Amino acid sequence: MKMSSKKLIILVLLPLALNATTLKDVLQMTLKNNANIKAMDYEIKSKNQTLKSVSNIYNPTVNIGANYNKTDLDIRSTGVGTTSTGYAKFGIELYNGGKNSSIKRQKSFELKSTKLENDATTKEILLQAVTLFYQIKTAEDNIKAYKEKSKTLYAQYKREKEKYDIQMITIDEVLKLQSEYESNKYIIEDLKYQKENLYENLSLLAGQKINNIKSSKLPELMNLNYKPSTNIEALKMNLKAINENIVLADAIKRPKIKLEDTLSVYHYANYNETLLKDLPENQNQLMLSFSLNLYDTSSSNKRQSAMLAKLVQKEQLNYAKSKEKMLFRLATKKLLTQKEKIKSAKSALNMANSVYDIIKTKYQNGVVDNITYLDALSKKTINKALYNQALNNYEIAKANYYFSSGVDYKKVLKMKF
Repeated sequence: MKMSSKKLIILVLLPLALNATTLKDVLQMTLKNNANIKAMDYEIKSKNQTLKSVSNIYNPTVNIGANYNKTDLDIRSTGVGTTSTGYAKFGIELYNGGKNSSIKRQKSFELKSTKLENDATTKEILLQAVTLFYQIKTAEDNIKAYKEKSKTLYAQYKREKEKYDIQMITIDEVLKLQSEYESNKYIIEDLKYQKENLYENLSLLAGQKINNIKSSKLPELMNLNYKPSTNIEALKMNLKAINENIVLADAIKRPKIKLEDTLSVYHYANYNETLLKDLPENQNQLMLSFSLNLYDTSSSNKRQSAMLAKLVQKEQLNYAKSKEKMLFRLATKKLLTQKEKIKSAKSALNMANSVYDIIKTKYQNGVVDNITYLDALSKKTINKALYNQALNNYEIAKANYYFSSGVDYKKVLKMKF
Protein backbone atom coordinates (compact mmCIF):
# COMPACT_ATOMS: atom_id res chain seq x y z
CA MET A 1 0.00 0.00 0.00
CA LYS A 2 1.46 3.33 -1.10
CA MET A 3 1.76 6.13 1.42
CA SER A 4 0.15 9.40 0.36
CA SER A 5 2.42 12.39 -0.19
CA LYS A 6 0.57 14.32 2.54
CA LYS A 7 1.26 11.62 5.12
CA LEU A 8 4.88 11.44 4.00
CA ILE A 9 5.32 15.20 4.51
CA ILE A 10 3.80 14.93 7.99
CA LEU A 11 6.21 12.13 8.93
CA VAL A 12 9.17 14.17 7.67
CA LEU A 13 8.13 17.37 9.47
CA LEU A 14 7.03 15.75 12.75
CA PRO A 15 10.57 15.29 14.18
CA LEU A 16 11.34 18.94 13.32
CA ALA A 17 8.21 20.10 15.12
CA LEU A 18 9.05 18.04 18.19
CA ASN A 19 12.60 19.50 18.29
CA ALA A 20 11.47 23.08 17.65
CA THR A 21 12.82 25.67 20.06
CA THR A 22 10.38 28.00 21.82
CA LEU A 23 11.12 31.63 22.59
CA LYS A 24 11.41 30.84 26.31
CA ASP A 25 13.94 28.10 25.47
CA VAL A 26 15.97 30.59 23.45
CA LEU A 27 15.99 33.13 26.29
CA GLN A 28 16.99 30.49 28.86
CA MET A 29 19.82 29.29 26.58
CA THR A 30 21.01 32.87 26.17
CA LEU A 31 21.07 33.49 29.91
CA LYS A 32 23.04 30.29 30.42
CA ASN A 33 25.46 30.30 27.48
CA ASN A 34 25.92 33.83 26.13
CA ALA A 35 29.61 34.75 26.17
CA ASN A 36 29.03 38.44 26.99
CA ILE A 37 26.86 37.55 29.99
CA LYS A 38 29.52 35.11 31.19
CA ALA A 39 32.19 37.79 30.77
CA MET A 40 30.15 40.19 32.92
CA ASP A 41 29.85 37.50 35.60
CA TYR A 42 33.63 37.12 35.65
CA GLU A 43 34.02 40.89 35.88
CA ILE A 44 31.73 40.94 38.92
CA LYS A 45 33.87 38.25 40.59
CA SER A 46 37.00 40.25 39.77
CA LYS A 47 35.54 43.46 41.27
CA ASN A 48 34.44 41.49 44.33
CA GLN A 49 37.99 40.25 44.91
CA THR A 50 39.30 43.80 44.48
CA LEU A 51 36.87 44.98 47.17
CA LYS A 52 38.04 42.23 49.51
CA SER A 53 41.65 43.31 48.98
CA VAL A 54 40.90 46.81 50.34
CA SER A 55 38.27 45.89 52.92
CA ASN A 56 40.58 46.35 55.93
CA ILE A 57 40.93 50.13 56.07
CA TYR A 58 43.79 49.92 58.61
CA ASN A 59 45.96 48.13 56.09
CA PRO A 60 47.79 45.90 58.62
CA THR A 61 51.09 44.39 57.48
CA VAL A 62 53.43 41.74 58.90
CA ASN A 63 56.94 41.41 57.48
CA ILE A 64 59.86 39.23 58.40
CA GLY A 65 63.46 39.62 57.31
CA ALA A 66 67.12 39.15 58.12
CA ASN A 67 70.32 41.21 57.92
CA TYR A 68 73.94 40.09 57.86
CA ASN A 69 76.68 42.70 58.48
CA LYS A 70 80.40 41.90 58.41
CA THR A 71 83.27 44.37 59.01
CA ASP A 72 86.88 43.48 58.06
CA LEU A 73 90.34 44.98 58.62
CA ASP A 74 90.61 47.74 61.25
CA ILE A 75 87.95 46.91 63.87
CA ARG A 76 87.85 48.91 67.09
CA SER A 77 88.15 47.01 70.36
CA THR A 78 84.60 47.98 71.14
CA GLY A 79 83.36 47.10 67.69
CA VAL A 80 81.61 43.99 66.41
CA GLY A 81 82.96 42.28 63.31
CA THR A 82 79.87 40.31 62.34
CA THR A 83 76.25 40.95 63.23
CA SER A 84 73.28 38.80 62.12
CA THR A 85 69.76 40.10 62.70
CA GLY A 86 66.37 38.49 62.25
CA TYR A 87 63.23 40.54 62.68
CA ALA A 88 59.45 40.53 62.47
CA LYS A 89 57.68 43.84 61.89
CA PHE A 90 53.99 44.59 62.38
CA GLY A 91 52.56 47.83 61.02
CA ILE A 92 49.12 49.41 61.00
CA GLU A 93 47.82 52.72 59.67
CA LEU A 94 45.74 54.23 62.47
CA TYR A 95 44.70 57.13 60.26
CA ASN A 96 45.77 58.18 56.77
CA GLY A 97 43.43 61.05 56.05
CA GLY A 98 40.51 58.78 55.23
CA LYS A 99 42.25 57.44 52.11
CA ASN A 100 41.71 53.74 52.79
CA SER A 101 38.07 54.23 53.80
CA SER A 102 37.47 56.15 50.60
CA ILE A 103 39.12 53.46 48.46
CA LYS A 104 36.94 50.82 50.09
CA ARG A 105 33.78 52.82 49.39
CA GLN A 106 34.91 53.46 45.82
CA LYS A 107 35.48 49.75 45.11
CA SER A 108 32.12 48.94 46.71
CA PHE A 109 30.36 51.42 44.39
CA GLU A 110 32.23 50.02 41.39
CA LEU A 111 31.12 46.48 42.29
CA LYS A 112 27.48 47.58 42.64
CA SER A 113 27.72 49.45 39.34
CA THR A 114 29.10 46.39 37.55
CA LYS A 115 26.26 44.23 38.90
CA LEU A 116 23.69 46.75 37.69
CA GLU A 117 25.41 47.06 34.31
CA ASN A 118 25.32 43.27 34.04
CA ASP A 119 21.56 43.35 34.49
CA ALA A 120 21.18 46.10 31.87
CA THR A 121 23.43 44.26 29.40
CA THR A 122 21.49 41.04 29.96
CA LYS A 123 18.23 42.82 29.10
CA GLU A 124 19.75 44.21 25.90
CA ILE A 125 20.98 40.76 24.87
CA LEU A 126 17.59 39.18 25.60
CA LEU A 127 15.91 41.89 23.53
CA GLN A 128 18.28 41.05 20.66
CA ALA A 129 17.30 37.38 21.01
CA VAL A 130 13.58 38.23 20.92
CA THR A 131 14.09 40.42 17.84
CA LEU A 132 16.04 37.73 15.97
CA PHE A 133 13.46 35.08 16.94
CA TYR A 134 10.57 37.01 15.39
CA GLN A 135 12.61 38.12 12.39
CA ILE A 136 13.20 34.42 11.69
CA LYS A 137 9.48 33.81 12.12
CA THR A 138 8.74 36.57 9.59
CA ALA A 139 11.21 35.10 7.09
CA GLU A 140 9.70 31.62 7.48
CA ASP A 141 6.14 32.93 7.13
CA ASN A 142 7.12 34.86 4.02
CA ILE A 143 8.84 31.82 2.50
CA LYS A 144 5.64 29.88 3.03
CA ALA A 145 3.56 32.64 1.40
CA TYR A 146 5.81 32.88 -1.66
CA LYS A 147 5.96 29.09 -1.97
CA GLU A 148 2.18 29.05 -2.12
CA LYS A 149 2.42 31.65 -4.87
CA SER A 150 4.95 29.46 -6.71
CA LYS A 151 2.63 26.48 -6.47
CA THR A 152 -0.25 28.50 -7.90
CA LEU A 153 1.92 29.98 -10.65
CA TYR A 154 3.25 26.58 -11.67
CA ALA A 155 -0.25 25.15 -11.87
CA GLN A 156 -1.37 28.06 -14.05
CA TYR A 157 1.79 27.75 -16.14
CA LYS A 158 1.07 24.07 -16.85
CA ARG A 159 -2.48 24.88 -17.91
CA GLU A 160 -1.36 27.67 -20.22
CA LYS A 161 1.40 25.48 -21.62
CA GLU A 162 -1.14 22.82 -22.53
CA LYS A 163 -3.24 25.45 -24.32
CA TYR A 164 -0.18 26.69 -26.17
CA ASP A 165 0.73 23.16 -27.22
CA ILE A 166 -2.62 22.86 -29.00
CA GLN A 167 -2.22 26.42 -30.37
CA MET A 168 -5.09 27.93 -28.38
CA ILE A 169 -2.92 30.83 -27.12
CA THR A 170 0.30 32.57 -28.13
CA ILE A 171 3.70 31.95 -26.52
CA ASP A 172 3.76 35.31 -24.73
CA GLU A 173 0.93 34.15 -22.45
CA VAL A 174 3.10 31.24 -21.31
CA LEU A 175 6.29 33.28 -20.99
CA LYS A 176 4.65 35.83 -18.71
CA LEU A 177 3.71 33.11 -16.24
CA GLN A 178 7.11 31.46 -16.53
CA SER A 179 8.85 34.79 -15.92
CA GLU A 180 6.75 35.50 -12.83
CA TYR A 181 7.43 31.97 -11.57
CA GLU A 182 11.22 32.42 -11.91
CA SER A 183 11.11 35.84 -10.24
CA ASN A 184 9.19 34.32 -7.36
CA LYS A 185 11.83 31.59 -6.98
CA TYR A 186 14.46 34.33 -6.74
CA ILE A 187 12.57 35.97 -3.87
CA ILE A 188 12.27 32.63 -2.07
CA GLU A 189 16.02 31.95 -2.33
CA ASP A 190 16.79 35.41 -0.96
CA LEU A 191 14.41 34.82 1.96
CA LYS A 192 16.06 31.46 2.65
CA TYR A 193 19.45 33.15 2.90
CA GLN A 194 18.00 35.78 5.24
CA LYS A 195 16.55 33.03 7.40
CA GLU A 196 19.88 31.16 7.54
CA ASN A 197 21.69 34.37 8.43
CA LEU A 198 19.23 35.09 11.25
CA TYR A 199 19.49 31.54 12.59
CA GLU A 200 23.29 31.82 12.72
CA ASN A 201 23.10 35.10 14.63
CA LEU A 202 20.52 33.70 17.05
CA SER A 203 22.65 30.59 17.64
CA LEU A 204 25.68 32.78 18.35
CA LEU A 205 23.68 34.86 20.81
CA ALA A 206 22.19 31.80 22.57
CA GLY A 207 25.53 29.95 22.63
CA GLN A 208 23.85 26.87 21.18
CA LYS A 209 22.89 25.72 17.69
CA ILE A 210 19.27 26.48 16.81
CA ASN A 211 17.82 25.06 13.60
CA ASN A 212 14.09 25.27 14.12
CA ILE A 213 11.78 27.51 16.15
CA LYS A 214 8.25 27.09 17.41
CA SER A 215 5.62 29.82 17.30
CA SER A 216 5.54 31.71 20.61
CA LYS A 217 3.83 34.82 21.90
CA LEU A 218 5.04 37.05 24.70
CA PRO A 219 2.62 37.66 27.58
CA GLU A 220 0.45 40.76 27.49
CA LEU A 221 1.65 43.35 30.03
CA MET A 222 -0.29 46.54 29.46
CA ASN A 223 -0.39 49.92 31.23
CA LEU A 224 3.12 49.63 32.62
CA ASN A 225 4.62 52.64 34.38
CA TYR A 226 8.15 53.80 33.66
CA LYS A 227 10.78 53.36 36.31
CA PRO A 228 14.53 53.99 35.93
CA SER A 229 16.42 50.99 34.60
CA THR A 230 19.39 49.32 36.23
CA ASN A 231 21.55 51.22 33.75
CA ILE A 232 20.50 54.49 35.45
CA GLU A 233 21.25 53.00 38.85
CA ALA A 234 24.66 51.89 37.55
CA LEU A 235 25.44 55.45 36.44
CA LYS A 236 24.47 56.70 39.90
CA MET A 237 26.92 54.21 41.45
CA ASN A 238 29.62 55.40 39.04
CA LEU A 239 28.93 58.96 40.14
CA LYS A 240 29.45 57.96 43.78
CA ALA A 241 32.66 56.14 42.85
CA ILE A 242 33.97 59.23 41.03
CA ASN A 243 33.06 61.40 44.03
CA GLU A 244 35.46 59.34 46.14
CA ASN A 245 38.32 60.65 43.96
CA ILE A 246 37.61 64.07 45.45
CA VAL A 247 37.91 62.57 48.93
CA LEU A 248 41.18 60.89 47.92
CA ALA A 249 42.58 64.21 46.67
CA ASP A 250 41.65 65.91 49.96
CA ALA A 251 43.20 63.05 51.96
CA ILE A 252 46.67 64.09 50.79
CA LYS A 253 46.56 67.15 53.05
CA ARG A 254 45.16 65.38 56.08
CA PRO A 255 47.43 63.99 58.88
CA LYS A 256 48.71 60.40 58.81
CA ILE A 257 49.27 58.32 61.94
CA LYS A 258 51.04 54.97 61.76
CA LEU A 259 51.99 52.41 64.41
CA GLU A 260 54.87 49.94 63.93
CA ASP A 261 56.23 47.29 66.26
CA THR A 262 59.50 45.48 65.41
CA LEU A 263 60.87 42.43 67.23
CA SER A 264 64.57 41.77 66.47
CA VAL A 265 66.87 38.85 67.34
CA TYR A 266 70.67 39.40 67.14
CA HIS A 267 73.71 37.13 66.82
CA TYR A 268 77.31 38.43 67.00
CA ALA A 269 80.73 37.12 66.00
CA ASN A 270 84.31 38.43 65.85
CA TYR A 271 84.18 40.83 68.82
CA ASN A 272 85.84 41.32 72.23
CA GLU A 273 83.61 39.36 74.63
CA THR A 274 85.40 40.87 77.65
CA LEU A 275 84.65 44.46 76.70
CA LEU A 276 81.28 43.83 75.12
CA LYS A 277 79.31 41.76 77.61
CA ASP A 278 75.95 43.53 77.35
CA LEU A 279 75.19 43.27 73.64
CA PRO A 280 71.42 42.88 73.19
CA GLU A 281 70.14 39.53 71.99
CA ASN A 282 66.46 40.52 71.62
CA GLN A 283 64.87 43.92 71.14
CA ASN A 284 61.31 45.12 70.67
CA GLN A 285 60.86 48.56 69.17
CA LEU A 286 57.48 50.35 69.18
CA MET A 287 57.16 53.39 66.94
CA LEU A 288 54.22 55.79 66.58
CA SER A 289 54.65 58.25 63.73
CA PHE A 290 52.70 61.35 62.77
CA SER A 291 53.04 63.26 59.49
CA LEU A 292 51.26 66.18 57.86
CA ASN A 293 51.60 67.36 54.28
CA LEU A 294 51.93 71.14 54.45
CA TYR A 295 52.53 71.71 50.76
CA ASP A 296 52.42 69.76 47.49
CA THR A 297 51.87 70.62 43.83
CA SER A 298 49.49 67.84 42.84
CA SER A 299 46.56 67.61 45.27
CA SER A 300 44.72 70.72 44.02
CA ASN A 301 45.02 69.57 40.40
CA LYS A 302 43.82 66.08 41.33
CA ARG A 303 40.83 67.55 43.13
CA GLN A 304 39.94 69.79 40.19
CA SER A 305 40.22 66.84 37.80
CA ALA A 306 37.92 64.77 40.01
CA MET A 307 35.40 67.61 40.22
CA LEU A 308 35.30 67.92 36.42
CA ALA A 309 34.92 64.14 36.04
CA LYS A 310 31.97 64.31 38.45
CA LEU A 311 30.31 67.02 36.35
CA VAL A 312 30.79 64.88 33.22
CA GLN A 313 29.14 61.91 34.93
CA LYS A 314 26.24 64.07 36.12
CA GLU A 315 25.54 65.28 32.58
CA GLN A 316 25.71 61.72 31.26
CA LEU A 317 23.29 60.62 33.96
CA ASN A 318 20.81 63.41 33.16
CA TYR A 319 21.00 62.57 29.44
CA ALA A 320 20.48 58.86 30.11
CA LYS A 321 17.40 59.61 32.23
CA SER A 322 15.86 61.79 29.51
CA LYS A 323 16.70 59.25 26.83
CA GLU A 324 15.12 56.37 28.75
CA LYS A 325 11.88 58.29 29.30
CA MET A 326 11.80 59.18 25.60
CA LEU A 327 12.41 55.55 24.56
CA PHE A 328 9.62 54.36 26.84
CA ARG A 329 7.20 56.88 25.33
CA LEU A 330 8.19 55.76 21.84
CA ALA A 331 7.94 52.08 22.80
CA THR A 332 4.42 52.66 24.13
CA LYS A 333 3.48 54.48 20.93
CA LYS A 334 5.08 51.75 18.83
CA LEU A 335 3.03 49.08 20.58
CA LEU A 336 -0.23 50.90 19.86
CA THR A 337 0.87 51.59 16.29
CA GLN A 338 1.66 47.92 15.70
CA LYS A 339 -1.82 46.97 16.90
CA GLU A 340 -3.33 49.31 14.32
CA LYS A 341 -0.99 48.01 11.63
CA ILE A 342 -2.18 44.46 12.33
CA LYS A 343 -5.77 45.56 11.83
CA SER A 344 -4.91 47.37 8.60
CA ALA A 345 -2.79 44.49 7.30
CA LYS A 346 -5.52 41.96 8.06
CA SER A 347 -8.14 44.10 6.32
CA ALA A 348 -5.86 44.53 3.29
CA LEU A 349 -5.22 40.78 3.17
CA ASN A 350 -8.92 39.97 3.31
CA MET A 351 -9.62 42.38 0.44
CA ALA A 352 -6.67 41.06 -1.57
CA ASN A 353 -7.94 37.48 -1.11
CA SER A 354 -11.43 38.51 -2.24
CA VAL A 355 -10.11 40.37 -5.27
CA TYR A 356 -7.87 37.42 -6.18
CA ASP A 357 -10.75 34.95 -6.02
CA ILE A 358 -12.84 37.16 -8.33
CA ILE A 359 -9.97 37.78 -10.78
CA LYS A 360 -9.02 34.10 -10.78
CA THR A 361 -12.54 33.12 -11.86
CA LYS A 362 -12.59 35.79 -14.55
CA TYR A 363 -9.11 34.74 -15.74
CA GLN A 364 -10.10 31.10 -16.02
CA ASN A 365 -13.17 32.17 -17.99
CA GLY A 366 -11.08 34.37 -20.28
CA VAL A 367 -12.66 37.64 -19.14
CA VAL A 368 -9.34 39.22 -17.98
CA ASP A 369 -5.78 38.70 -19.21
CA ASN A 370 -2.92 37.10 -17.27
CA ILE A 371 -1.41 40.50 -16.40
CA THR A 372 -4.47 41.34 -14.32
CA TYR A 373 -4.38 37.87 -12.81
CA LEU A 374 -0.67 38.09 -11.91
CA ASP A 375 -1.20 41.51 -10.35
CA ALA A 376 -3.99 40.15 -8.13
CA LEU A 377 -1.88 37.13 -7.15
CA SER A 378 1.13 39.34 -6.31
CA LYS A 379 -0.97 41.68 -4.18
CA LYS A 380 -2.43 38.72 -2.32
CA THR A 381 1.07 37.35 -1.57
CA ILE A 382 2.50 40.74 -0.60
CA ASN A 383 -0.40 41.49 1.75
CA LYS A 384 -0.03 38.09 3.36
CA ALA A 385 3.68 38.77 3.94
CA LEU A 386 2.86 42.20 5.39
CA TYR A 387 0.29 40.70 7.73
CA ASN A 388 2.78 38.09 8.96
CA GLN A 389 5.39 40.80 9.47
CA ALA A 390 2.92 42.97 11.40
CA LEU A 391 2.12 40.08 13.78
CA ASN A 392 5.78 39.35 14.46
CA ASN A 393 6.75 43.02 14.77
CA TYR A 394 4.03 43.37 17.40
CA GLU A 395 5.82 40.74 19.53
CA ILE A 396 9.11 42.65 19.12
CA ALA A 397 7.29 45.87 20.08
CA LYS A 398 6.00 44.15 23.24
CA ALA A 399 9.54 43.17 24.24
CA ASN A 400 10.73 46.76 23.66
CA TYR A 401 7.83 48.05 25.73
CA TYR A 402 8.55 45.68 28.64
CA PHE A 403 12.28 46.31 28.82
CA SER A 404 12.12 50.09 28.26
CA SER A 405 9.63 50.35 31.14
CA GLY A 406 12.27 49.07 33.55
CA VAL A 407 10.37 45.87 34.38
CA ASP A 408 12.54 43.04 35.74
CA TYR A 409 13.22 40.58 32.93
CA LYS A 410 13.12 37.71 35.45
CA LYS A 411 9.46 38.57 36.06
CA VAL A 412 8.72 38.23 32.36
CA LEU A 413 10.59 34.94 32.04
CA LYS A 414 8.56 33.41 34.88
CA MET A 415 5.34 34.04 32.96
CA LYS A 416 3.74 31.45 30.71
CA PHE A 417 4.40 31.98 27.00
